This record gives sequence, C-alpha cells and structure tokens, in this order.
Amino acid sequence: MRKENNDKREGSVLNQKHPDSKNGVYCADGWSLVCSNENDCSCFQYVDGYVRYEIAEQICNGFGGDLPSIHSEDKNKFLYVFPDDLRRGAWIGLRRINDTFMWVDESDLDYTSWSDDAPTNGANSSDCVHYMGYEDEGYTVPFKWRDSPCTELRPILCEMPLSVPTTTVPPTTTLQPDPCPQNYTEKCFQNNACYCYSVKSSMYWGDGVAACRSEGADMVSIHSSEENSFIREIIPSSAWIGCLYNSIYWVDGTNINYENWYSSYYSYYFGFISESSGSWGASSSTSERLIVVCKVPTYNDV
Repeated sequence: MRKENNDKREGSVLNQKHPDSKNGVYCADGWSLVCSNENDCSCFQYVDGYVRYEIAEQICNGFGGDLPSIHSEDKNKFLYVFPDDLRRGAWIGLRRINDTFMWVDESDLDYTSWSDDAPTNGANSSDCVHYMGYEDEGYTVPFKWRDSPCTELRPILCEMPLSVPTTTVPPTTTLQPDPCPQNYTEKCFQNNACYCYSVKSSMYWGDGVAACRSEGADMVSIHSSEENSFIREIIPSSAWIGCLYNSIYWVDGTNINYENWYSSYYSYYFGFISESSGSWGASSSTSERLIVVCKVPTYNDV
C-alpha cells in the first residue's frame, strides 16, 4: 500500500524512491515528484551519465519522458538542487532551431535564466542548453543556463507528467508471420516472449543507442538469465547493454527486473555484458567503444 504523504509545503522537493501521489496522480517508481508550487508538479529523474544532447533526448524518450521545459524561477531553482551533484551541469529541453530557442515540448519560451555571457554567438556551434555546473568556466552563481555545443557530454534531467492510475486491459498482441527486420535474428524464450536481435560493430554507448533507434529498435534489455545466456552466445566480445548502472529502467523504458552485475559502481555508468562470463560491468569512459546489440519485440499492437 502506498504510504500517505503529509508534506504539502509549497515548493517542496519530494526525493523518494516511491514518491506519493498528489491529488490522485503519481510518479512511477524511480521518478521523484518535484513541485515548484501547488499547481506545478512533475516527475523527474536525474541520470548521471555523460552523453551528448541528442542521446539525452533519446534516453528520456525511452523512459517515457523528455528533457524538462522550465517556465518559472521557482521550478528552475528547485530542479537545480534536485540532483545530488551538478558538477558538470545537466541538459535541459531548450535548443536553438533556425536561430530561435525552443522547448522540446513546443511550449512557450516565457522564462529564461541565462548566465551573463549567454546565449553566445549563434553560429550553429552552441545550439543546446544546459544548467551550468560548478565546473563550468565562468560559473559564478547557481540556477543559470548556458548554450553550448550539442556534442558536449553532460548528465541528463528527464521530466514526465504525473500519471493517472488505470485499470485498462492491455492491448492484444499478434505475432507476425515474418516479424524480424532484415539482419535481425528471432529468439523465443520459455515465457513465450519472442524478440529480434542484431549485433552491430563497435561504437560509443551513446552512438549505440542512436544506431538501434534508427532501425526502430533499442539497445538490448535483458530480463532473465535465459536471455542473458543467449546474448552471451551471439556476441563475439563484450557488448554494451541498454542501461546505466543504478537506473531502474532500460533505455527501452522497461523495468530492470533482472540484474547480473559483478561489482558495485559509484554512479550511473554505461552498462556492458562480458562475453566470457555473461556478467555485467559498467564503464565511466565516454571514449570506450564496444559492440552493440539491438533488440525489438516480434509483435505489433493491434
């Protein structure tokens, strides 16, 4: 049973693993309820993995959310103190398109918190926006934003609206006669779940997320020891997997309900599976290249 929350203070930040509902709506497990005022509440997750802007968007989308849009000083300040560490700042959902800054959710740009020297010259080199962390050059006060190249590597803030509980019956699924895309191999498991898999060449973790998405798939999620053994069989060397250490979601949005980590790590590092042992490790390096496994279900919702 969900515990009742008695903290109704305006501007409270409820940073709990299982945040309580507010007025009959709630945040999913792993997301925190952040309220800048009584009428402005959303669910947030901070991902301390260093990726470029495009990959940050894809990771948030995979979780069912997006990079945050910010429309008030209260929300801006509370989001800044929400993560434990903003050493390198974090991407937010503001980006320059055709010389105009726009939120990713297409809402109005009715509030900004630029640093003194931002936005900089707009020549397509500094088109993405992040919170300035205390290691940013020119950092003097918190809560400020800076535009920077979209290829820079920074942590991520993801935002998702509060959800309304539902009792709707999930849609029926139908297996297709030849469900796997070209160059994908089908594998069915003991629970009658069938998926298509494809092994790609070595690349950075973030590029692997993008490569799989470009084919309508996701970097592989692993939900059983049986599936883990299968992945180990098809990879010629260690391969990235679609999760960050310490997250409770895979990048395809599914819950992490099976784990095989061989060690503990400090933060949200990039996950990989060892081909020699089948156990999982995590890398903090943004320059490491491993092979990638893409995965897509074999069914379509009808």
